[in-house]
Amino acid sequence: MKNTKGEIFQSVRGQSLSTRIVDQVIEALFAKKLLPGQFFGTEAQLAEMFQTSRVPIREALGRLEALGVVTIKTGAGGGATIAEGELDQFSIALAVQFMLVRVTAGELFDARIAIECRAAELAAEAASDEELVELRRTYDEISLGRKGRAAALRILGFHRSIVNASRSRTLMALMHALEYAMLSLYVEAWPREEGHVPHGYHALGRIMDRLEARDAEGAFQAMRTHLIARRKSVLDRLENEQASADVAEGGGQ
Repeated sequence: MKNTKGEIFQSVRGQSLSTRIVDQVIEALFAKKLLPGQFFGTEAQLAEMFQTSRVPIREALGRLEALGVVTIKTGAGGGATIAEGELDQFSIALAVQFMLVRVTAGELFDARIAIECRAAELAAEAASDEELVELRRTYDEISLGRKGRAAALRILGFHRSIVNASRSRTLMALMHALEYAMLSLYVEAWPREEGHVPHGYHALGRIMDRLEARDAEGAFQAMRTHLIARRKSVLDRLENEQASADVAEGGGQ
């Protein structure tokens, strides 16, 4: 069989075979020489294409599948196909990596500031009138969540709606990934008192006002001011709780 993708791929003899195959496929994908939904090949075809045995091909395909680069169908008519994009899959994988590398609370807020400030700016320009009405309704419901997880879910839902209204798929995927980590962080730090209106509620109202006014720069600045203040208040609270826990632990010894 002739190497029909010879202009894309090279022989991997004498190299770390499966790793080099994965590298070449990813490079070809970024160079747009491979496209979503394109049939990539069977194990036999790929072994001939890369001039190697099926063992490293099988290893490379396993890694590419784990990375979400290819989908693999077994049996008659099977083979590997370049995957269609799934942002939710990416978001979940990224959220897991945040946990595994122990991203700090401060780092999470830094990412939020970068993502949500730009999203607010774009949303002020791109959101439909219907989306702004729904955003206002979502904002009004925040005060109904008096404590803990309910409040955190309402607030994150409002922030997520702003990012969705930005129309930026990249920002939406990143925000989705952050939500998993932020929910746990908010529940840990959130005030537990009954009847408490969530801290920062009125600051969110200023963001909402700027969005409704179609004021992109004002929305950017209002979001930045709010998130910087929230970063400080949450980190201070976590630090105080940790200090109290350390004192309690020391007193019990």
